[in-house]
Amino acid sequence: MTNPPPVFIIEDEEAVRTSLARLLRAIGVPTRTFPSAESFLETYGGNEEACLLVDIRMPGMSGLDLMEELHRRQTALPAIVMTGHTDAQSLHRLDALQPLGFLEKPFSVGELKAILETWWSTLDRGNR
Repeated sequence: MTNPPPVFIIEDEEAVRTSLARLLRAIGVPTRTFPSAESFLETYGGNEEACLLVDIRMPGMSGLDLMEELHRRQTALPAIVMTGHTDAQSLHRLDALQPLGFLEKPFSVGELKAILETWWSTLDRGNR
């Protein structure tokens, strides 16, 4: 896709956040990174077409809490959820949020790219 919308990476581990940003930029995807859900909420204006790449477990507000808050604000963004730890309660909450995809760490660039390509194919390019 030419000129894909940005991916907002929300991940508390700096090394992971930086690696994901470099990886996506290497395949032509613009990114913005945030060390927490709270820092994302402080800067997101609610009107930008983008996709979240968000970790479920983070100190403070979790990735799931963030997605629920965005839904409450009626500014929900499509999201790809990643985690190194899965539990039944998180999976139940995740089902209700209907993310674009779910990735268990470690995951491959191919897995991430496939989810992004599916999202890109659904965008109405004429209204951008």
